[in-house]
Parts: sequence; structure tokens; C-alpha cells
Amino acid sequence: QGAEIVFTTGGAQSNHAMLTAACAKKLGMTPILILKKRGVTERKGNQLLEYLMDTDVRFMDTDSYDDIYAEMDRVGQASGKKYYKIPCGGSNAIGALGYVNCMKEIDDTGMHFDYVCCAEGSGGTHAGVALGAKLFMPGTRTVGVMVDSDPFDVITPGIMRGAAELLQADVEIGPGDVHLLNMCGPGYA
Repeated sequence: QGAEIVFTTGGAQSNHAMLTAACAKKLGMTPILILKKRGVTERKGNQLLEYLMDTDVRFMDTDSYDDIYAEMDRVGQASGKKYYKIPCGGSNAIGALGYVNCMKEIDDTGMHFDYVCCAEGSGGTHAGVALGAKLFMPGTRTVGVMVDSDPFDVITPGIMRGAAELLQADVEIGPGDVHLLNMCGPGYA
């Protein structure tokens, strides 16, 4: 879309944010990470990698991603450059497609799994895994292990529906397609 700046967000040690910054740098774009000021904010782990890549990292003391997305718009508009916002964890219909394909690849091996479990931190991984299972591995139940208290019973099926629409898959997504296990604890549990 011709963007010069790419924004994304997550927790202070977000793998998604660090990898987005690395990809943006490789493509000649300017990454700006606006992260929640929660957890390990010192120059360790992904914070160290972002420092080594000379990434613009900003912290916001908020629990609301709406606040962070508004800040992205403020910073992007002030820059006068075209910018693109990637949601937390890349969790949208486009981001979930990689996990749909992952489930197809697993099915292509001929192996069968009764369960596939994944972290449920922003909904996109589970949405893609659950949709992929529904399409390619109907005997497999997917479980999202919640590390955050967002309403994933609404978020995850919504992302699934969006991904199914992109794939032009004629499939109904219902409450029985999303199984959650609440394991929330302090920090990024």
C-alpha cells in the first residue's frame, strides 16, 4: 500500500513486535513499536534485539489497545508519511491465514491429532488453527490457553469469520468452534 512507516503493538517482550520490526527494516520501512509498559521493559530479550536494530520503541502505561491504536494514528499523522497499522500479535483475518495453512500442512502429513493447543494472547493464532482444523482436520479439537483476559469467545470467532471470508470458504463459525482454557496470571502468564 506504499506505506513508509509500519506500527505494531504488544507486550514489552512481544515476539510479534520484534519480528515485525526486523521485517520492516529489511523492506526499507521504518518500524515504530508502541508497546504496553508491562513486564520486562529492560534491554533484555526482544528489547535488546530491537535496540540492536535501532528500532523506535515507545511504551504506553495503559491496558487499552484502543489508546495505543489512537497513539499510532497521532504519531503517523504527525509524521506526514503514509503508515500502516498491524494489530497486536498480527491478529486479524490476514494474520490468521498462515495458521490455516499450517493446519493444512499438518493434515498433509497424514498424522492425526485429537487436540492442538496454542497460546491465546490476541486471538489470531487460535483463530487460524481452529479454522484450519475445521477445514482440513475436522476430528481435531483446538484449545486456546488464555494468557490474557480479553473476551476471546468473541474475538477469536470474529477473526475466524474474517479469514474464512478471505478464503471464500463456505463454513459456519459457531460457539462450539472455539475452546478456551483460562490460565491468566501475573504478567504475560
